Formats: sequence, C-alpha cells, structure tokens
Amino acid sequence: MKKTAYLQGVMDRLYPEFKGKIHVRIYDSTQLNAFALPNGSIYFNIGLLARIENEAQLAAVLAHEAAHFIEKHSFRQRVSAKNASAFAVSGIPFASLAAVSSISGFSRDLEREADLKGYQRLVKAGYDAHESHKVFQHLAKEVKALGIEEPYFFSSHPQLVERIDTFKELAAKQKKGGRVAMEDYNRVVQPLRLEALRKDVGQDRYQSVILVMEDADMRRYYPAAGYYYLGEAYLRRDQKSDSKKALQAFQTAERLSPKFAPTYRSLGMHYMKAGDKAQARQYFNKYLSLASADARDRAYVQQYVSSLK
Repeated sequence: MKKTAYLQGVMDRLYPEFKGKIHVRIYDSTQLNAFALPNGSIYFNIGLLARIENEAQLAAVLAHEAAHFIEKHSFRQRVSAKNASAFAVSGIPFASLAAVSSISGFSRDLEREADLKGYQRLVKAGYDAHESHKVFQHLAKEVKALGIEEPYFFSSHPQLVERIDTFKELAAKQKKGGRVAMEDYNRVVQPLRLEALRKDVGQDRYQSVILVMEDADMRRYYPAAGYYYLGEAYLRRDQKSDSKKALQAFQTAERLSPKFAPTYRSLGMHYMKAGDKAQARQYFNKYLSLASADARDRAYVQQYVSSLK
C-alpha cells in the first residue's frame, strides 16, 4: 500500500538502525489517535493523518510513538491486569485494536521522555523542528472545541497544551529550516482526508466535519469534494439555517468538483423536497450518469426520477 510505505519510509528515516523492527500501519478509524504496541507496531489512525499538514508534523508524531517502543515504556509502567493481558501477546488481532486504542496511555513522565527522545530524532533526521508543535495545536483545538476525550494516547487538553509549549521551547533553540515536505505528504494523504470526512459523517461525527471544513487554514488541505460532506454535516446537525448552509456547500462542491457524483444526489434531494421537480430530476440524472454502475443507491435514485415525471 503506497500510503503505508510512505509512512514506513519516514519512520526508517527517523530510526534507521531499527529498520525492520518498527512497523507503521494505518488504522481505519477517524479518532485523532496514534499508538505504539510493545511488538514494534505503530498504528496511525486515518483521522489523525487527515489533520496533519506535512511530513515534518507526521515525523514528530512517529518519532514520539517509536520512542515509547524503543524505551520500553509499556514495560516500565504498571498497567491494570486487563490492559496487561491485552499487551501480553506479540501479535494482537486487528479486530481487538479498537479496544486497545481506548487505553488511557502512558504516564506524564513517560510522555515527556518520549517527547524529548522523539524531538531529538526529528532534528537528527533533518526535519524542520518548528513544525513539531503544530500537529498538537490542531489536536488541542479540536479536543477543546468538541469537548471530546480523545486522542487517548495524547491525553487530555491541558497535557496537549503542555506538549505544545515543550516543543515550542525546544524548537526555539534550533535554526529555522529543514525538511517539511508538504507537497509530498499531501499527494499521498489527500485521498484519506476525503475518506475521513465520509466516515465522520457516516458515524454522525458531523461536528468534527464542520469544525474542519469551516476552518480556512485546514480546509485548504482537503479535496474540493469535502464541501459535499460539509453539506451533509449541516443536514445532520439540523440547526437554524443549516439547510441553507447545506445547499451552499453542495453548490460549492458542484462548482469546484463537478465530477463528484454524490453532490448531485444531495442536490436532487434538496430540490425534490422543495417541490422543484425539474431541478430535482436534472440533478438525479446527473448523479446516475456519474455514479458507478453498481452504486448501491442507483435503484432508489432511478425510482426518484420516475416519480418526478
């Protein structure tokens, strides 16, 4: 998988002497999380990958998580019997990772040690140290705005703020410059951003979608089709004027990403509910022309078209 290979390449650049011993894997979850297991597996959720802006920020998280493995933090911290049994095996079934990822994480002292060790690796590998705190800024902003208790392995909002201050203080001692690789990162990860939005909408995490897509600084990293998911998020939130905002988002998606089929289905639904049969039929037919032949909702949309004649 190209994306996994890219992440592994960054890890190998950070810890070349551990090549073949630390394995980076992508975990199909939109929770803002990454975590290390004692067997050398580093799991990175697609939700967190979607929020990161460049390779330097990715490297900051990977360096931190690998430090937990290298320093054997899981064996230095006393854990509950339940958690210990989860970590006891060297190969943890993939299906059980959802449970593993809810563990509260390492102690403050071990997290601080991982911050320092990871930061040193970041600098040694030639990355721009001044990017290191930014990923944690995004996390802190989202955790605070949404009142969520994740990301588990980066702990609470106050501890995220402490981590931001720590990285800023460390970076202040370094000259600006170094590898950032924004274009390389976004070329690989951009499809995951759209997938993360889709999953968040499907899981009714609409507030997260709205937070990201209303933020101009973050929105610029997302494909234009992301406006479609913003529209769907507004419809699910269903507050005053959200229907109007949804229509505007769908129209923006139509203008900027004219070949993205789902937009036309949603516009068709909007005009059908508004009683504009001609417009609704036009958008539904456009959806049918763009959607794949085996689209799961094709038959339903064809019924809508028939009912509008």
